[in-house]
This record gives sequence, structure tokens and C-alpha cells, in this order.
Amino acid sequence: MYERLKDLPNIECLAFLPGLAGVDLHITVQGEGEAGVQEQVEKMAAEIRERVGTFLYGEGDQTIEAVVGEMLMKKGWRIAVAESCTGGLIASRITDVPGSSGYFERGIVAYSNRAKVELLGVPEGLIAAHGAVSAPVAEAMASGVRMRSNVDISLSVTGIAGPSGGTEEKPVGLVFMGISTAENTFSKKFQFGNERWVNKQRAAQAGLDLVRRVLVEPATHGGGI
Repeated sequence: MYERLKDLPNIECLAFLPGLAGVDLHITVQGEGEAGVQEQVEKMAAEIRERVGTFLYGEGDQTIEAVVGEMLMKKGWRIAVAESCTGGLIASRITDVPGSSGYFERGIVAYSNRAKVELLGVPEGLIAAHGAVSAPVAEAMASGVRMRSNVDISLSVTGIAGPSGGTEEKPVGLVFMGISTAENTFSKKFQFGNERWVNKQRAAQAGLDLVRRVLVEPATHGGGI
């Protein structure tokens, strides 16, 4: 983010506030009169929008779950989610938004391997060959919940939240997410940290952002983002 904005005119007026949900950018300017200040703020905001592009998901007090909901409503799409390591956190955030029944179909917490097989149709052999925390299983989870829910797009998440359960090959904080639509199913790998609560929060945010990016530019996301 900073690399895209470091040579921005009046960069000293911009504050970077990183957090679990991303980086908030606060603009502070001085001027004579409210109209003059607003004009400066909007000029700087326009430059930021151009430079940051699709990394920017909202302004003011917009949350990513509200933004995703607006996008789904605009497209007339419905979504379903299949969660393992996040334990229903993504579904909870989606349904925190008033009116989410207009686009949210269902959320399935398939925490155990048996649940992934029985509720989502993930082949047992796939789990045996690759492990529950893997790209193939994330994709099978996403495809399974989409087909069973008869929705337009689905999101899945499977990972090792910690603090235990990690290995050298698959450390704590490793998360795979799957996206499935009628046209395509793919997965993306993430590596977060060692704190369980933080990993769950970051995974939920990243999952919602993954959906947002697909809704913005579906043709560009065939093998990852």
C-alpha cells in the first residue's frame, strides 16, 4: 500500500493505520472554510483511489461484509459458505448486515473430516491424499456447498488456527480458501501467524475480500489472485 502512495503529493496529510481488517487511510488537511477543506480532501481521495485501485474496498465506515453484500445484491447473486477453521465467523459477519437474507443462502461449519465428507461431499480419498488443510480440499468444499445450496458463488476456508496442530510442512496459520461459481472453481493459499483468534479474524477478512475481488473482476481470477 505505502509503495503505491509514497510519492503522493502532500503525503504528510495521510495517516496509515494498519489493523486486522486491513489498513485505514486517514486524510487530514487544513484550509480556509469548510468548502476549501472538502475540496482538498476529495482531490487527495481521488488520487488515492486511482493509485490503490481494487485494493480499496470502502470509504468512511463501510465494512467489507456490507460492500460484498451490496455487490451481490446488484448482481442478483446468492452466496453460501463452508467453514472449518473460522468456525462460522464468516457467516456471522455476513449476517451482521441488515438485509443479508436477500443474498445469503446458508453457512455450513464442517469442522471435522467426517462433516466435510457428509455435508459437503468432499471425497474421503482427497482428504487422505492431501490432508484437510489443502488446496484440493478447499476447492471441493467450495464446489460442494455451492452445488448443494444451488447458489451463484460460494466460499470455503480450511486451515490450522493454532496454537497447536501445525507441522513443518503445514505450520500454524496456514489457510486455504476456495471460491466456486458456475464458470470456475479455484483456491488460494494464505499464511497468517501463530495466534488463534487473530488467525480466525484475518481468515474471515481475507475470505470476504476474495469474494469481493471475484465479484469485481471475475474474468481475472482463474488460478488465484
